[in-house]
Amino acid sequence: MPEELKFSAAEVDVVLHATEDREKVLAALEKALAVPAASFSGEPAEGHFGNNIVLLKAMVPSRDAGALAAKIMSSLNSADRQELADHIEGYSDEKGNLYLRLDKQRICQGRVSLAEADTVRVKFRPVRRYRPSGNIQAYRGLLSLG
Repeated sequence: MPEELKFSAAEVDVVLHATEDREKVLAALEKALAVPAASFSGEPAEGHFGNNIVLLKAMVPSRDAGALAAKIMSSLNSADRQELADHIEGYSDEKGNLYLRLDKQRICQGRVSLAEADTVRVKFRPVRRYRPSGNIQAYRGLLSLG
């Protein structure tokens, strides 16, 4: 991550299915992403097919969000880093938020990779700057990943 790019916060969201062990998933998240298990709160919900699920969410404060981004980027393999570099616009929105979807099953195996299904969703919110030139330089650095 470019040094100029600072995040105001990050959100980590996980859908926990009834067949999954909450403590194992939280321990794997803590080990792979360094997000403390105690920072997750859970809310029971009903899945698409009427199954019981728990929506887990952790808010990562500004002081730790940059470290989380760096940990994820350094843990991704070269193909995933290249995917991000080639398609960074698809991973961000008009407000500059960065969205990553990580493979939950691989995290439980101790690896970090991008995925489309059964994911750990991470949203990074950049610090809004009053100097637009600072943002432009930071985004250039972000686009040159890989």
